[in-house]
Amino acid sequence: MRNSKSFRVLSKVLIILGTFALTLGAFAGIVNNNLLNGPKLADHIESIRHDPAVIAKMSVQLTDVVIEKAPNAAPFRPVIENAASKILASDALSEPIRGAAVQLRDAFVNGQALKLEFTETANVAIEKVNMFAPQLGIEPIAELSLEPPAGSILATINTLQTVLKISDTLALVLPIAAAVLFVIVILLAPYRRQGAQRVAKSVMISGGIIAGISGAIWVATNIFGRDPEIGIYLIASWNQFDAAFWIPAAILIVAGGMAYTLLGGVLPDVDVPNEVAKTWKKIWARPVNVWVSFARAIIFVALGAFIVMNTQVALRGLLFIGSALMIATAIFEFNRLLVRSIEKEKVS
Repeated sequence: MRNSKSFRVLSKVLIILGTFALTLGAFAGIVNNNLLNGPKLADHIESIRHDPAVIAKMSVQLTDVVIEKAPNAAPFRPVIENAASKILASDALSEPIRGAAVQLRDAFVNGQALKLEFTETANVAIEKVNMFAPQLGIEPIAELSLEPPAGSILATINTLQTVLKISDTLALVLPIAAAVLFVIVILLAPYRRQGAQRVAKSVMISGGIIAGISGAIWVATNIFGRDPEIGIYLIASWNQFDAAFWIPAAILIVAGGMAYTLLGGVLPDVDVPNEVAKTWKKIWARPVNVWVSFARAIIFVALGAFIVMNTQVALRGLLFIGSALMIATAIFEFNRLLVRSIEKEKVS
């Protein structure tokens, strides 16, 4: 009965739905764990705040606002920027920043309006300038009440609030739905082991999809990271959150792959290091004609220029690719052990 065509079609539909539910549920869980967990969110924000590029950018933005409000401070822009950068990097701001993180989390959870002010930091910077005002023969600069710089990451989060509310629901419902669907798949399979193998493969596919999403976000971050207003913040934020995606992806891929092989499933026999070497040889093989050689030279020049200008980004990308290849190697090695044991059983 369970071998009938209708049952096979139903099983395939359920395994596709289960894979989709697990992938989306895991993604929503990652988002919730990093944005709705107060202490973890505070740690992320603190790390982003200490990023040298973020400090430099915010110091310039803060100085722009100070000079706009107090034009007589324009000649002392370097002094103000230096003071602002030291204040923004100071551990003294840790407590206010963590308090702001709580406010940010409350805004995420409860839909409260978010308004983080730079007044305190700006006025400390002004105080530093005023210390030298008598010697410089200028009038002291009055205290200011400042709004956050336009175009910064502290803009409205209404859209993000809506997304997180949906994510909170999906993170709870979808993993349960995926588990139920996978149990049904196992029960519908002609053999329990066969059904479990399908589930294991789906878990592995789900991890691969999350890894792909992570890669797509990385590419998008580096494309939009060229925006002069928000680029620095996007890159610094992704540097904080990227591990939150690829670690669960790696766990799902490894767990799914190991379960699949241990349950008797045989993956294609792929020698990952050898395949990488073959691919590199093909890339570096003698070109068919001069135009192919010219095109390849242009590509390598472009890649070399990108690595020189974005060394940190390129290094992270290479490490990501390397770690993915290492995980793939481990999975296929487990598969080879299974194949060898099967061959031994046949011989005996």
